[in-house]
Amino acid sequence: MAKVSNFVCIMILFLALFFITMNDAARFECREDSHCVTRIKCVLPRKPECRNYACGCYDSNKYR
Repeated sequence: MAKVSNFVCIMILFLALFFITMNDAARFECREDSHCVTRIKCVLPRKPECRNYACGCYDSNKYR
């Protein structure tokens, strides 16, 4: 009985972590800078930009 309950607990933890990572990955996908404006908020002077299909806050003057 202890092995069954241990297995159930491990499966619950695994599924919870799996769904959390899937939700996090889907949240920041992008193809253009305009996709990131509504998804993330950045502190000035940084602006939300799409790089390598992921949104992030970047200082526009340094890298472009």
